[in-house]
Amino acid sequence: MVSISVEVGRTPSGQRSYPLGFKVEFLQLWDAAMLERGGRARLLREYGLSRATVRGWLHSRDRGDFEASMVSAALKSKGSRRVDAQERAELARLRAENERLRKKVEQAEAIQEIMGKAIELMDGVTASSTDEEESIPPALMSAEQYQQWLQRKGLS
Repeated sequence: MVSISVEVGRTPSGQRSYPLGFKVEFLQLWDAAMLERGGRARLLREYGLSRATVRGWLHSRDRGDFEASMVSAALKSKGSRRVDAQERAELARLRAENERLRKKVEQAEAIQEIMGKAIELMDGVTASSTDEEESIPPALMSAEQYQQWLQRKGLS
């Protein structure tokens, strides 16, 4: 199991304060937990979070607030550290984009596999429907048709 490397802080009033790094790492775990039954509920219990809190973080991430905060923090940094912070912000943005694109590729590959199977199935249906055999059951054939059918099957 992967844990979050960023510590949760406390406000002067004692409430928990979640740094941006914690939120980003938690949401990465949240996205990965979708594949595991009960994974998201386990994460909520493990970190003592409510679904509403996580929903707010998801909306912020989708709006791009996290990236804006990272860029803003990077610009406020001083000297050579400023470049490092900007690079970290860009790296975090690129990692998030990379993860979204990886999921799209996985989905496209699954769709491609399903479509391949559907085409194979349709080819089989087409091949079986174009057989040279009579579509009339032997019980409904005329005597002449039945005699020809027996000969074709090698039964007479």
